[in-house]
Amino acid sequence: MKNSLILILILCFQITYSQKVDLTGIAKTSENRGHVMIVLNDTLRKLPEYFPDSLYQKMWKNKNLICFSDGNGSFTINADLNDSLVFSRDRYISQTHKVSKLISQQDSINVILEPTPCVEYIPCNETNPELYIFIGEKLDVSPASQPNYCNTVSIDSKSQSKYKILEKFTNNLNAENINFVSYDHFSKVKYDEFQNVLLFVGKYCDSLIHQKYQYHPVYKMKNGKWASPIFEEYDLTERKSDKQPHKVEMAEPITIPGYNSYRKLEDIYKEPYFRIEKGKVYMLYGYYPEDLITD
Repeated sequence: MKNSLILILILCFQITYSQKVDLTGIAKTSENRGHVMIVLNDTLRKLPEYFPDSLYQKMWKNKNLICFSDGNGSFTINADLNDSLVFSRDRYISQTHKVSKLISQQDSINVILEPTPCVEYIPCNETNPELYIFIGEKLDVSPASQPNYCNTVSIDSKSQSKYKILEKFTNNLNAENINFVSYDHFSKVKYDEFQNVLLFVGKYCDSLIHQKYQYHPVYKMKNGKWASPIFEEYDLTERKSDKQPHKVEMAEPITIPGYNSYRKLEDIYKEPYFRIEKGKVYMLYGYYPEDLITD
């Protein structure tokens, strides 16, 4: 009898604690601007790196996961008592609040976001940067934060990258590893989605920066050379080389990047450039690095 009573109490507690509630309040900036984004449990940031775009778009439209305060700052969202809400707006400091605490302020929920401190952006006027060209093996690529500039707004994401240098094509590389930053503007396919890449990095005002969108995934061939495949979908090599591709023989099959894991191989790796055998992809034609390096 005692055990049954404890079980009932636990169930009642779980039911009560997971109760859905409607939260209504104000979320705006310290300058009295509305349009603050409110995300349930920081859902969007926790999505897998290769989450399909179609599902990502559906989540953006799901008002149970994300909503925005209106121009006056008013908002309403439905959530569980054990949820958290993340309030954010570009160039402002985000805030996270537990629903269980907000519900106690139901008549006076008032979230005010303060602006992030800003610094002056000083552009680099380097017109002829020193260029580093190499085949690199990815060691680490991590998101990097950018300052909140007072005089400009960047819409590019920033990454900090570390690569092992496997083969050099310029004489200015003396280390085994190289660290550089990159900026990207919503690319469908980024260089860091491949393990080994022919990379172009420039030195701008003493900072090493990846030459935006200039890269070629490479794979080892049986003859010991590196070669880059031809992709009809987003081919970088075909547009940057006027040479004919070489017939090649791969040492190992292509590793399928995560962003293609939910698509049919036949739709991506097409004949006559590729052969698919027992679920593995082999490059039949490709470019050598010297074909892709132009003056």
